[in-house]
Amino acid sequence: MKSRINLFLPELQPKLEVLTLSFVLSIWFVLLTIISVVYFLSYTQERDILDELTTAQNQKIQIEDRLMALNESLGSRTKDPELVAAIESKQFGIRQKQRIIDELSGQEQFKSNGFAGLMNGLALNHQAGLWLTRIHLDERQVMIEGGATDSSLIPKWVSSLSLTQRFKGQEFATTKLYRDENEQLMFTLGTENSSQAQGKEQP
Repeated sequence: MKSRINLFLPELQPKLEVLTLSFVLSIWFVLLTIISVVYFLSYTQERDILDELTTAQNQKIQIEDRLMALNESLGSRTKDPELVAAIESKQFGIRQKQRIIDELSGQEQFKSNGFAGLMNGLALNHQAGLWLTRIHLDERQVMIEGGATDSSLIPKWVSSLSLTQRFKGQEFATTKLYRDENEQLMFTLGTENSSQAQGKEQP
C-alpha cells in the first residue's frame, strides 16, 4: 500500500533555460566592450600616423626650400662638384621621404577599413550555431577560422557578411571545410584586398 503520492507532475517541474535575458545582455555587453576598445586603439593609432605624416610633410617642405636656395645659388656660379653631390644627396633624401609619406598614406587608408570595421561587421552579423576561433588581418588579406554545427550555416553567414562595409566588393579567395580530431565541423575563409585583386587582373 502506497503511503506517498507524487503530485509534482513532470510538466510542472522547473525547466532549464539556456538563453536567459541576463545571459544575452551579458553577451551584448561583452561585444560592445570589445568593439569600443578596438575602436579606441584604432583611433589612437590613426592619430599617431597622422602626426608622423604631418612631420614628414613639414620636413619635405623644408628640404625643398633648401634645395631651391641651393639651385638659385648654383645658377649664379660655376658647378662645384661638392655642391652637385650635395644636391643629388638632398634629392635622394626627398625621394626617400616621399616613399615614406606614400607608405604612411596607405597605412592610413588601411586603418580606416581595418580591425574596427571588421569587428563591427562580425558583431552585427552573428549567426547562431557558428563561432570564430581565429582572425588574422593584415594589409593583404583577412583570414577567418571557426566552427559550425551545420555546414549550411556557413554560406548563409558569408552572404550576410558580404553586405557589410568592410567586406563589400570583396570575395573570399580561399574556402576550406574540414573536421577536427573531435569530428567537429571547422572552416577557414580568406579574402584578398581590392587593390591586390585589381593588380592580378592587370596584364
